[in-house]
Amino acid sequence: MGRVGREPHQGQGHVPLLVVGQGPASAAAEPDRRHHPVSDARGRYGLYIHVPFCSSICSYCHFARTDRHDSGLRRRYAEALVREYELRSEACPALGSGHRRLATCYLGGGTPSLLEPENLRRVLAGTLGRSETVDDPEVTAEANPESLTAELATVWREAGINRVSLGVQSLDDHVLRLLGRDCDAATTARGLELACARFDRVAADWILGPGVELASLCDQLDRAVDLGVEHFSLYLLEVHRGTALQQDLAAGKLAMPRDAKFEHLYLGAVRHLAKRGVRQYEVANFARPGAESRHNSAYWRGVPYLGLGPGAHGFSGRGRYANPGAVEAWLAPLEGGRLPDGPVDPLDLQARRLERVILGLRTTQGVPLAWLPAGFDPEPERADRLWDVREGRLVLTSRGFLRIDTIEEFLA
Repeated sequence: MGRVGREPHQGQGHVPLLVVGQGPASAAAEPDRRHHPVSDARGRYGLYIHVPFCSSICSYCHFARTDRHDSGLRRRYAEALVREYELRSEACPALGSGHRRLATCYLGGGTPSLLEPENLRRVLAGTLGRSETVDDPEVTAEANPESLTAELATVWREAGINRVSLGVQSLDDHVLRLLGRDCDAATTARGLELACARFDRVAADWILGPGVELASLCDQLDRAVDLGVEHFSLYLLEVHRGTALQQDLAAGKLAMPRDAKFEHLYLGAVRHLAKRGVRQYEVANFARPGAESRHNSAYWRGVPYLGLGPGAHGFSGRGRYANPGAVEAWLAPLEGGRLPDGPVDPLDLQARRLERVILGLRTTQGVPLAWLPAGFDPEPERADRLWDVREGRLVLTSRGFLRIDTIEEFLA
């Protein structure tokens, strides 16, 4: 089954990669390789804040989330998150304290738009407000279309949020029902219109899965472009064990498209967005020039980041850590004054070099040939045209983006 990894939510710098079947790929618009979303990553770091609260659980979601919460729990969460920021900052002194400046902040979920204004202000004042930042830091918050209101948009802007990432997923009622989404197409469209009216920088996610047809998908993307959306993420629907989607598939209630259909949708959307001036800059991400996500681009360039909240991951530059996903398992130790237990994965020099290559190959900039493992033969004709060599860099073709997991095996 084909898949494209979601944006690196939960602070996961190394996100899942796209795998589509081995049939021949049709031609697609060549990605734009001219733009560097993060021109100078040195001396910078990012902040990821995971907000686990949802009004309902989407059938495909596997992130740390809960639909069992009240105002008391949300307040405890906000206070604990500020405490985690303090403890993580002490544990990672190389981030901040004059060493690096905060360049990006991303509130993901879950559904950050469910946080009350006072709790949002508490979180941002206790984290972003206590950090030394670059000029004009990018501050993104995710929202579901049905939970974004004019009042909330005003609160967000006053709190310093200057970019919104909207979980559209589809503007087709049939597809939204198949995905188990909590709102219809009309409500989703109204949320998209509101976001574009209230924010200068708007991103939107679409999921390619059951029920999606290319003609309808292109019409939907056109609507979003016409409204002013400048950044798109296109994700092939993933199936994760234990989700309602996995159970429906096992029971025969739903069928996933074949790899050829996924490939048709993906490459068709790439071509269509390019015609509208929205160019691919990463496997699953597309933007008008200058509208690329600085936060996610920093992940792919190996920039360190603090990850806060249930299920969040962080990266110090030399290793990774992960928080427990259950809200109470994350809360309890912080309320006791210590960091939650979770896996810590130190990366040796070889592992860091390999990861730098794998993450770099996700982007349309590719990687310098000098970064490749010794003995690797980059000749395109020996690689079934999965990549090109351009100005001393290995750059994946559109077909290569479709098979990036296979390419990773070549490099390991």
